[in-house]
Parts: sequence; C-alpha cells; structure tokens
Amino acid sequence: MYIEETGANDGDIKISVEGEEYTAEANFDLDGDGVDETVAVMADDGYVGYVDENADGAADVMQTVDANGQVVSQARFDAATGDWVAEQPQQHPGEADPRQQGGQAMVVDTPEGDVQIGPATEDTNQDGVADTAVVSTADGTRLVTDVDGDGSADQIIDISSTGDVTTAHHTGDGQWTVVEQGRIDEHGQYTPSPAVGPTDDAAWSFGDPEPQPEPKPEGGAGRAAGSSHGGSGAPAADSDTLWS
Repeated sequence: MYIEETGANDGDIKISVEGEEYTAEANFDLDGDGVDETVAVMADDGYVGYVDENADGAADVMQTVDANGQVVSQARFDAATGDWVAEQPQQHPGEADPRQQGGQAMVVDTPEGDVQIGPATEDTNQDGVADTAVVSTADGTRLVTDVDGDGSADQIIDISSTGDVTTAHHTGDGQWTVVEQGRIDEHGQYTPSPAVGPTDDAAWSFGDPEPQPEPKPEGGAGRAAGSSHGGSGAPAADSDTLWS
C-alpha cells in the first residue's frame, strides 16, 4: 500500500498504528451508501479493514476478515490513549467483499498452478484503471500488478517490514524472475541495489530459499547457464522450489 505522509484529504483516511500516523486512500464501501469509508488491505487469507465510521477522516474501527467473509476480530481506536482496544466483532452479512469488488480476482501463475488473489484496487500507472492488488504478508506488503490488463499478474513487488524491496517479473510458465532489488530508507527514499542479472530459470521467492551449491562447469564449457553473477556465489534457486 502507498502511504502518504501528509494529512487526510478527500477520500483519504488517517490510520494510527503503534504511535505512527499514516494516510491511505479509502478503497471500499462497507456500508453500501456509495461512499468509500474503508481502507481494505488484502491478506493471504482475507483482508484487514480500517473503517472511518463518523466520516472525520480518521479510522475508528479495525476489522480482520477471513476468506469466508467472517469478521474474526475487531478493535476500536481510543484517541485518548492512542491504542486499539479489542471489542466484540460486528458482522456484515450480505455486504460486498472487497476481494470481489471491481471485477474478478487477479490470477498469479505459480509452479503449482494458478493462485487467485483479490482484484486490483490501486491504479499505479495513473491511467484511470486499477491494475494492482495489495496483499499483506507475514513480513510486509506485496504489490501484485497486471500490467497488460489480461487478469493475470505480470509483476510482483515485495516490500519487507525493514524496507527491503524485491521486484520480480513473470517470465514463463510458473516462473518469476527477480529483476531488481533495493531498499527504502527511513526517509522513504528508494535506492536500488547493484543490478541483478536474470537467468533462464531464476525465480522470485515468497520465502527465503536455502542457498544452492554453485554448479560446476563441464570440461571447457565455461560457467553454467544458471549463474547470473560475474563473481562467485550461489545462483538463484529453481522456481519449482519456491512456492511451497
């Protein structure tokens, strides 16, 4: 999710998390009145919704909703203490699900087959059409982008909680190749790391794969094709091992 550092404007909601205040664009109409009042952040097994109940531009309620649409936890923001206080979850039977709003779920091609995630909710290229789904992960945020509008993901950007950024492109059947890595510093500035050389079978991983041994060149053949760096070091892990 793109988080602004300024105050809330029309369509924006301020969210306080552990003493830090962020601003995000409302992208879901929870009460069905035609006005988006909720910031819905997609997760692997549902979504987290930050709701501005009184239309004052700040989130009042936080709900965690599972893949079946059930509110499994709820908390209300206490402005006096700056804490989120747990309360009895309030269900919304019959309400629309942000994972289904705006069209069908985007498909991610993996070595194990297609995986559906929520539909695109963010317009990253400013053409008026949502092209990116935002998914919360155990270690940060994942931005999944359908570049050509065919309903299938073409680019995935992982942003870890420590600011590490990994960008991967879909390069074949079930294959994701890292094309850039970098880091976002404490001032929000992004700096790319030294170039990552893509390889035929290098893949982008959801987790942290174990290092693989350096392949040994066969008599006079030179470096094995799977190595992408000019110096020594382990090559990228095979794509089939990274989607477990």
